[in-house]
Amino acid sequence: MSSYLLQSRADSTVTKYKNSYNQFQRYCQENDFISMPAESICVAMYLTHLLDTGKSDNVVTAALYGIKWRHNLNDCNDPTESKLVKTLHDTAKRIASKPVNKKDIVSSEMLQTLCKIFAESSDVVDVRDLGMIMLGYSGFLRFNEISNLHCNDIEFKTDHLVLKIRKSKTDIYRQGKEVLISKGSSVACPYSLLKRYMLISGLENNTEDFLFKPAFRSKGKASLIKKNKKLSYTRAKECIVKKLRVVAPDLKLGTHTLRASGATAAANTPGVNDRCLKRHGRWKTDQAKDGYVDDSLEKRLFITKSLNL
Repeated sequence: MSSYLLQSRADSTVTKYKNSYNQFQRYCQENDFISMPAESICVAMYLTHLLDTGKSDNVVTAALYGIKWRHNLNDCNDPTESKLVKTLHDTAKRIASKPVNKKDIVSSEMLQTLCKIFAESSDVVDVRDLGMIMLGYSGFLRFNEISNLHCNDIEFKTDHLVLKIRKSKTDIYRQGKEVLISKGSSVACPYSLLKRYMLISGLENNTEDFLFKPAFRSKGKASLIKKNKKLSYTRAKECIVKKLRVVAPDLKLGTHTLRASGATAAANTPGVNDRCLKRHGRWKTDQAKDGYVDDSLEKRLFITKSLNL
């Protein structure tokens, strides 16, 4: 039963909760407190200790949810439901929060320029990186969605391709999602780039191989490794940012730039259906979607232009 209970959350979430609770447990041992079941005053003192030592609101929040999770697993009274604990959590959000440092947006024109620069390249690393960039941009994909793509998750139709997203942050019950990307006519077309990448790399469309794998160079030629291993986050970010800096040297860039840039470009295009936009990005709420969209200058100015002043 315990193994099933642990599967109620993602593995990464369970690891985070475990680590947070273990730190709380050590604090209790050092101060002769009981950690299970804990009293609400004990939890409140621990949160106060975190604030006193300069921890961010994210650390305080992780501690609170780790303690809540462990008590719920053991069917104990939840000490985090105390008004005292909740008030301290609110305090942490007010005084220990750090401003969100969002990445800058890249335009479709920038990406087309980038793809033109490497249009004649047959280097598998160059084409792999462009494939990741254009899939992330056109599919509004998070990095983990890109990295977990397998070759047989790609289905090429006559005028579009279908991506099967096996695992997603918003798909907590692992039901899977499909993302449709139309076939374009420019050098930056994701459909054509992906076809080109699979041809150069020798990847087969019907295999379980990861789509984007690490590469090595031998005698000046790049090849993908034979082992079925996905590209790490650190290496993928390095490759993506390096390519984007060719056309956007002064912008703050990261892997999330692709999802935000694609969503912004689509949202600022007249005629794009808001419901379809939200479905394409796999957002459950308008609030989640709006966090990714940067309204264009024209849209922002339209508000005061409508006043006819």
